[in-house]
Amino acid sequence: MNNIPVVIGVGQSIHRDDDDWAGAEPVRLMVGAARNVLADCGDIPSTEIDSIDVLHVQAWRYDDIAALVGARLGCGATRGTSYPVGGETPLRVLDEVARRIQRGETKCALIIGAESTRASDRSAKAGGTLAWTPMVNPRTKWQVPDTWRRISDIGVQRAMHIFALYENALRVHEGIALSDAQEESATLWAALSRVAATNPYSWTSDAVDAATVRTITAANRRVAFPFTKRMTANPFVNQGAGLLVTDTATARRWHVPEEQWVYPWGSAGADEPAEVLSRTAFHRSTAVERAIMRTQELTDTSTDDYSFVELYSCFPTMPKLSGRVLGPIKPDAPTVTGGLSFFGGPGSNYLTHSIAAMVLRLRDSGGVGFIHGVGEMMTKHHALVLGADPRDEGYTADPDGIVAIAPADVQIDDGYEGVGTVETCSVSYRRDGTADYGIVIGRGRAGQRFGARVDAGDAATIAAFESGDSEAIGTTGRVFSTAQGRRFSIN
Repeated sequence: MNNIPVVIGVGQSIHRDDDDWAGAEPVRLMVGAARNVLADCGDIPSTEIDSIDVLHVQAWRYDDIAALVGARLGCGATRGTSYPVGGETPLRVLDEVARRIQRGETKCALIIGAESTRASDRSAKAGGTLAWTPMVNPRTKWQVPDTWRRISDIGVQRAMHIFALYENALRVHEGIALSDAQEESATLWAALSRVAATNPYSWTSDAVDAATVRTITAANRRVAFPFTKRMTANPFVNQGAGLLVTDTATARRWHVPEEQWVYPWGSAGADEPAEVLSRTAFHRSTAVERAIMRTQELTDTSTDDYSFVELYSCFPTMPKLSGRVLGPIKPDAPTVTGGLSFFGGPGSNYLTHSIAAMVLRLRDSGGVGFIHGVGEMMTKHHALVLGADPRDEGYTADPDGIVAIAPADVQIDDGYEGVGTVETCSVSYRRDGTADYGIVIGRGRAGQRFGARVDAGDAATIAAFESGDSEAIGTTGRVFSTAQGRRFSIN
């Protein structure tokens, strides 16, 4: 087979100078990473690139970022695509590119992305003006999607809130004490930090121990129960990464040494219902299970086959859930990159860095690597297997495409009042570490699902949610309406 997809080049970039915001512009980071990609595979002329696939950029709005990258590189690309937001997106883009190459529709694709939220955030706080490529369409205020409105109304404003709800539900379902669950999270995060400390493109280079991760201090405040700040992704970075993907016949024609080829073997994805309150459960994810197990089925691999693993690690919940599906892994840490808290969380592009790091590991050591990613409110999931050697059948794409998990057979009652049982809960905190409000998803008398907030003044309910001595999940309380919306109280 001549159209077997193969990754022949990887490259990354980073900009740490807070006094030089111009150098942190996303397109500059992309071009820098892309030039490193081309150099990595023997200085292949950029004119050979016929497809530029760009990951979503949060920090700046460009009119046609793919065309801008292509022009600066001097590419002859006839295809340029920008993709929507999502941490899993690099895996889905590589899946799409591999399919196109295998069908002969694309000869050489550059997958590229960058995020510069540190520069844009610091500039905004300083009241400065960024001398970046002018925005064609000035940024407008973000609007809450209709599918998120229910959870937004009950206080799920950021991804950390939804992951905290899953974290608490998982702990209670498994019968694990809060202290033990926190120790698992802290030990896992300490392992991530050790990997990040060895990665030259990591935003932070200091390894930390488990006690530093779990202990609440002024520098490690609570953010969403039970997460501390060190357990959350760091989005304020300036980082870029890219990949060059072609077919084996073209790689040979360009005289790229075969020892640096790495082969995508196959991948699969699944999406939970975007409407969070209509999901089947909060202690597990059917989409995670489907994406991982289907990828293993398609590639005829098992966890024992994986020399290296990258489990998306925006919050401890995610590698816990994916790790429960995979079972015991060989590596000491489920990352080749360093995790989003320590390596950094460059928006939708973290996994491009992970693919690059995985390619380097497989080149050096051989073997097989596994990567999992998640996007949005723990909604979109994708998994990918890569190998230092090719599969006999080439790349295997899931003929079912991205599978949509069916909503649960449950009534969502936006007007429910009365006795309610806590299905899962969390607490959101202010920057000073004090409770801002509580969040609860629960079931009514007839099994209907509701969502509500807990006011910060309801100290007893907040304390019950935070307690390490007893669990609020499974207990009952009262759901009632106020002028500010529905509220819940254990009293």
